[in-house]
Amino acid sequence: MDKRTYRIVLIGIFVLAVVLFAAGGSLLYVGLFSEPAAEPTAVLAVEPTVNVETAVAQTVTAMTQASAVPTDTGNTQGLAAVPTVGVPTVGVPPTVTPVATIPATDTPIPSATPLPTETPTAVPPTHTPVPVIIPTHTPTAVPPTNTPAPPSGPQPGNHNGLTATNFVLQDWRTNRVVNGEIWYEWTIANTSGAGVPYSTIGIMPRKNGVDRVSWYQNNWGGNNDVMPTQGLTWPSWMSLPEAGDYTLRVVVCFDGFQTCLNGQGTFHTLSHEIPITIR
Repeated sequence: MDKRTYRIVLIGIFVLAVVLFAAGGSLLYVGLFSEPAAEPTAVLAVEPTVNVETAVAQTVTAMTQASAVPTDTGNTQGLAAVPTVGVPTVGVPPTVTPVATIPATDTPIPSATPLPTETPTAVPPTHTPVPVIIPTHTPTAVPPTNTPAPPSGPQPGNHNGLTATNFVLQDWRTNRVVNGEIWYEWTIANTSGAGVPYSTIGIMPRKNGVDRVSWYQNNWGGNNDVMPTQGLTWPSWMSLPEAGDYTLRVVVCFDGFQTCLNGQGTFHTLSHEIPITIR
């Protein structure tokens, strides 16, 4: 860049700085001394009297014309004398500094604090009536009907000094079936002190409370027999032709042998009864 152009640029920068300084002072003056205007509904653009760019161009043109003056030979530096150029006053309309509006943020409405739920007042317990228990009628115990007890079996006794001191079944060889062998053993004592004549001694079966004389088993008798004073022990067996529940006992008859066997004599019980079931 030559010196001439350099001087022109410096002068242009200086003029621009002066213009900007004047504009800034105008804005400061308006901001300090002007009354605050009412809230403008709209900002009106004001046409400047002289455009800033136009003023700079005019200045540059004047500087160019001045550079055409012949260089002073007395200027040892070879610089042309710069004529004083009047800087036109540029009227810059004061701009209204808009008040910066800060958009209000939407402050959220605080959520309503929930009201505490009402605690229900404790209801006093209702009076619970005491249940009235009506006693039920207790029926009078009805006495059981007079059910006849099964007839008890014949009771053993001492007959003419004779009594059974032992009567048992020999289970190890007894077969409790129809016509099976039923083994037993008895002992008869003589308490009279002398021989006692008898017609028959044997086993009487009893079924459903009735003596079955026809099934009577004779062990001793029929020969004008006499029980000795020391008594007698005898094992033997018998059989029954029908199934059912029976009792067996030792008996003695004094009414004649045939009379006793025909069921016309009296059988006297000498021992307890032994129950047995025949299948």
